[in-house]
Amino acid sequence: MKQSEARVRIIQEWDRWIVTQAIEQDGPTGKDSLKFFHELQDAGSALLDFQSRGQDKWRIIHAWLLGADRLFDDWISAAPRIAPTRRMRPERRRSDCKT
Repeated sequence: MKQSEARVRIIQEWDRWIVTQAIEQDGPTGKDSLKFFHELQDAGSALLDFQSRGQDKWRIIHAWLLGADRLFDDWISAAPRIAPTRRMRPERRRSDCKT
């Protein structure tokens, strides 16, 4: 499933799920999105079968819910991508060897 399709379906599922939960007075938070994610995971939900390109699926879902104004905090910020450090290559010199 593509992320664009998964995003719509997960937000729809969130809207159904959240009304069944006891939520703090300030509204749903990142803790609630984590609980939602774990319940989807425990149920083996097909909603989690989207391409994550190596990123944590909970962080993706959390960001979707924040972007859709379904959460009232940013309990955890999006993790920056960790790129491997690059070592400088030693300078190569052309040898003028004649055989």
